[in-house]
Amino acid sequence: MGFGFGQRRGGQLPAELTSFVGRVDELARVQAAFAYARLVTLVGPGGVGKSRTALRAAAGLGERFPDGVWLAELSALKDPELIPATLAAVLELPEQPGMAPLDAVVAHLQGRRLLIVLDTCEHLVDACAMLSDILLREAADVCVLATSRQPLDVPGEHCCPVPPLAPDDAVELFAQRAAAVVPGFRADDVHRERLLALVHRLDCIPLALELAAVRLRAVSIEELVARLDDRFQVLTGGRRTALSRHQTLRTAIDWSHELCTPAEQLLWARLSVFAGSFELVAAEQVCGDESLPVGEVLAQLIGLVDKSVVQRLGESGNRYRLLDTLREYGAERLAAVEGDAGAALRARHFAYYRDLGRRFEDGFLTAAQPELHRAVRAEMAGLRAALEYAYGTPGREREGLRLAARLWPHWRASGTLSEGAYWIEKGLERVAEDCSARAWGLLATGAFGVWTADLATAVERMALARECAERAGDDEVAQFAEAYAHGLAALCGDEAGLAALADVRRRMVESDNRLGLVVMSYEAGLLQAVLGDTDGALELCAQGLDLLEGVGERQVYGSTLMVQGLVRWLAGERAAGVASMCRGLEAASEVDEILVAAMCCHGLAWASAREGRQVRAAWLFGYAENARRLGGDPIGMLPSLLEQQEAARKSVREALGGKQFDRWHAVGARLTGRQVLEAVRADADVPGRAPGQRAPAGAVRRGGGDVLTRREREVAELVAQGLSNREIAERLVISKRTADAHVEHILAKLGVGSRTEIAGAAEVG
Repeated sequence: MGFGFGQRRGGQLPAELTSFVGRVDELARVQAAFAYARLVTLVGPGGVGKSRTALRAAAGLGERFPDGVWLAELSALKDPELIPATLAAVLELPEQPGMAPLDAVVAHLQGRRLLIVLDTCEHLVDACAMLSDILLREAADVCVLATSRQPLDVPGEHCCPVPPLAPDDAVELFAQRAAAVVPGFRADDVHRERLLALVHRLDCIPLALELAAVRLRAVSIEELVARLDDRFQVLTGGRRTALSRHQTLRTAIDWSHELCTPAEQLLWARLSVFAGSFELVAAEQVCGDESLPVGEVLAQLIGLVDKSVVQRLGESGNRYRLLDTLREYGAERLAAVEGDAGAALRARHFAYYRDLGRRFEDGFLTAAQPELHRAVRAEMAGLRAALEYAYGTPGREREGLRLAARLWPHWRASGTLSEGAYWIEKGLERVAEDCSARAWGLLATGAFGVWTADLATAVERMALARECAERAGDDEVAQFAEAYAHGLAALCGDEAGLAALADVRRRMVESDNRLGLVVMSYEAGLLQAVLGDTDGALELCAQGLDLLEGVGERQVYGSTLMVQGLVRWLAGERAAGVASMCRGLEAASEVDEILVAAMCCHGLAWASAREGRQVRAAWLFGYAENARRLGGDPIGMLPSLLEQQEAARKSVREALGGKQFDRWHAVGARLTGRQVLEAVRADADVPGRAPGQRAPAGAVRRGGGDVLTRREREVAELVAQGLSNREIAERLVISKRTADAHVEHILAKLGVGSRTEIAGAAEVG
């Protein structure tokens, strides 16, 4: 359903890194609640296991939601205004020109059956409540599963309290975690009484149990229980009464904190400055100083991992994170001793992300570019925190604006122009004086206007950027802005615009403005093509490709190949145009460049239509149009491309018929960029199948249709037998709503318009 090349397919949930214990009743209640509620909120205190329970429940709900289960982790997000953009990124939904992110999300979700998991809402509860309310009202088949320490208080919300584990489950959880610490540990009869006393003292809170299990490295189970019992009696004045669950968890964390060495305690507090996950090098550069030498950070980090304070993430284990509750605890410790050391820590944190922005800019026209894109994507939570710090710290505003503007290619590649504009505009409000940072910010927002066909903004910002850059002495920005301004003028009918643009490009050559030169090769090339000079356009593209040949850069290279392919197509060089667009799509995949991928797929759809491969053309149109909708998109303001688009689309729809076209268009709209790339590489008429490939034994298929999943095969076979959706639901022990969704999904996959056509098309091996 999404579009990003590097995203998890179909909203796939993250793998569980440790075993899941208990929660049978809670999982059943959550899953049952969706039979009559569309918003279910898991409510409970920190450390009780809301997130794990939600993810396990969501995994079990997958069959009810043909369009996937999508996880939005909100713990690292601090600004409620960014929630819609964050959800759009999770859904792999690119920027929709002229639409606010929330409106784009709602438009995208209408007609889809999916589940959104909003994890950790309590610090953004009002914004999460507003978002959920809008989604429930505007997208009739979307459901939301939220986790929060308090209800969202949205009409129709069903709250499921998540209590501590049942005693037997708590013993099992502790025993499993203990076995990871002490090989061979078992919850046998010898240990069971002591374990029951232990879990009772810890109120069966999962996080408290996991922290306590680490202590078995140093003491026996008997001593562990005795020490814990002594500690709690001190806290309750010697009485064997229970602490509140909040106090119990706090005490368990205190206890875990005391288990740490002073250096580990210091690192724990300092790591709380990271908003999301982080790499070792970040921990070293940010947390290391004379009190904690950089060379010792790794050893202390290993100690925190061993004590279950810090988690290792990913298959390679090269990223780390603090659980939210432990991050909050570390932040309290940091605030208690902050002073000058805390200010220096936050400055180093900003410097690390400022330097990441510099590396991204400096390495943009090199082979390091794809990896730098991935680094920025992985560090987005930290970059947001760094920008907030800069804009809230006197004297740092310029650096913050420059950081936000440096990332302009990434905002485009990832389809998050609205977030990029948000951070840049925030900086422009704080930096009113002429300087290079302001000039870059104005230039970037002007370029955003070009890419979204907001011509008024583009023209205004390019003029302001040029004036600001000239006063600030930044020739690179001045040339960039002047080139864009002349190009926009030519597009609006100024005959002198192209000549003026060519003059700027000559000056770019003289001043060795390589970035401006290669970007303007494809931007000016596309402009000249739509104005009728295809030979000049192809010459510009060739110049740009020559400059980039062998460099290893991929975003501008892919953009230039895309333009070259479109221009060749317009010039009648059909085969050469398709070859260029396929190469452009390959390059775009390396940096997850959504705009280029969509434009290439438009061109490939035209080619497929001309070849009579109508099904292929329909799903290519579906992907491209869903990724970059035509209203206000660049193609929409370029007459010759728009004419080509409308003619090809009309011919495909007439050839297939409206129902078939809509079915295959919907299939394409649900594909990821990676799936599209694989289908194009295979020259497949149907995504997921090579030309001539037969369906596997036992599959239900129709000539050219998608192979169905096991459950969909079962449903299709029952449809072929003449059963109604209600009878299918009863036979398979699923809800009627789920049966309805499966039948609708099968219609789309097989490219048929009715239940009788399913019966006629089914080919059961």
